[in-house]
Amino acid sequence: MSETPALDPQDRLDILETLHFLSHVIDNREWDHLAYAVTEDVEYLAPRMVTPTSVADLAPAMALHGPAGIRQGYELSQVAQYGSVHVLNTVIEPIDEDTAVTWSRMILVSFDQRAVGTDVVDTVVRTPDGWRICRRVLHARNMVREAERSGAGYVPGPYTFVHFNEAIVRAQETNATTGHPRREEQTR
Repeated sequence: MSETPALDPQDRLDILETLHFLSHVIDNREWDHLAYAVTEDVEYLAPRMVTPTSVADLAPAMALHGPAGIRQGYELSQVAQYGSVHVLNTVIEPIDEDTAVTWSRMILVSFDQRAVGTDVVDTVVRTPDGWRICRRVLHARNMVREAERSGAGYVPGPYTFVHFNEAIVRAQETNATTGHPRREEQTR
């Protein structure tokens, strides 16, 4: 197996700026600017449960496509009640020089000053207009109360690591099968 090429520092910065810009788009509900952060065929996966009762309920179950799907996903989900989204602690795993998988922690703050954590696993691709998200998977965190844990529950570490690793394997397999996960003719 060949060694995965490292992304240069500018690519890493550009990827982070794309992720942060999408947070601004969501915070400000400036949906017309999604094209600067996502591909035209972006896939968005999120948990279907509004009030999860188990860790299994936190698994992504709703799949939406394209910028309109992302908008719908955020507007119809519990995320809509949060007026502020902050991206923290992003890990970037390069797949090749034009593809990477990122794992970010997000903290969402509601209008009445409640907060919830979310893990986000994004697959990002280089396009003619810069790095764009082609797949986003939300993983709710700290939403299930567990009796054995005094206070709020949490999503156990292995749960999210599994989804990060699955995204990496999926991107690698897509590259091996098709040569690249994005459409070459796409121009954004």
